[in-house]
Amino acid sequence: MINKLTALYRGFLAGPDFNHSRNYRFILEDKLLTAEVPESNVSVKSSAVDLHYPYHSKSWFNENRKSFEQHEYVHMLTRMWGYLPLVNLIPDNELGVLTFQLRIKRTEKIDVLDTHALANHVIQEYDNFYNGPEGQNTKVRQEIKERFDRSRNAIIEGKEKEFENYEAEQLGYALANRGYPPLDPAKQIEINNRTWVFYHEWRYNRRSFQDYYCLPLSEHCFLEAEFDHRVDRSDKHNKWKKHALQAQERIMQSITLEDIPEEEGRLIEGQVE
Repeated sequence: MINKLTALYRGFLAGPDFNHSRNYRFILEDKLLTAEVPESNVSVKSSAVDLHYPYHSKSWFNENRKSFEQHEYVHMLTRMWGYLPLVNLIPDNELGVLTFQLRIKRTEKIDVLDTHALANHVIQEYDNFYNGPEGQNTKVRQEIKERFDRSRNAIIEGKEKEFENYEAEQLGYALANRGYPPLDPAKQIEINNRTWVFYHEWRYNRRSFQDYYCLPLSEHCFLEAEFDHRVDRSDKHNKWKKHALQAQERIMQSITLEDIPEEEGRLIEGQVE
C-alpha cells in the first residue's frame, strides 16, 4: 500500500531502488574500487563482472576495448532502470530509461593526472569526432553547402547578402535537427576526496542527455562513469527527471577508490555474476 501511494505521489513506477542494491568491488592493480549500485529492472544481456583490471597494460586495454562514437573503453559494469507510467497498458511503454556504465579509458595525448588537461581533452575528443572530416556536423555542413552551391550562380545582383543569410539560417536549422552542439567546458568536482572531471552531453530539440564523470588512475588511464538519461515520453520527463538525478548522485557518492598494498590485494575476494 505504501509503495502504491509513493508511486501515485511521484507520478511513475520503478526506477533505481536502493533497497535492492549490490556492493561491487574491483581491483585496479594497486587500487580498490567500490560502488553501491541498484539491481537492474530492465532485462539486459547478462555478462560476467570481472574482478581484476590491469589498466596499466596497453596490450590488455587494446585486447579488451570497445568503441562507440568518440569513446574507446574497457567495459566494467552496466545497469539499467526503466521508468514506467502509473497505468502501463502497453508492453515496453517506458517513460524513459536511466543507464549507468562504469568503464576504463586510455589516452596518450595528455597527462591524465593533470585534471585541467583531462577536462579539455574530453571536450576536444567530442568536438573532433563530430566536427572532424567524417563527423556528423561536417556532413551536414557539406550537404547544405552543396545544395546552395547549385543556386549560387543564379543570385540576383544585390541579393548576395540575403542569400548568405538564408544559407546560414538553413545550416542552423539542419545542425539543430541532425547535428551535435558545442558542449559547455568540463568541470572539476570533488567526490569522496577525489577530483573528478564532469561534463554533460545534450542535443537540440531532445530531452535525452548523458552525464560523464572521469577520475584519473594513472598518467594514461582514467575511470569513467556514464549516466545515460533516455527520455521516451518528453511530456512526462519532469515526473522522473529529479529521481534519476538523485539516484545518479547517490551512486557517485558511493564510489570510492583507495590504494591497497599489493599483498592485501591478492586476498580480496571479488564478486562475479
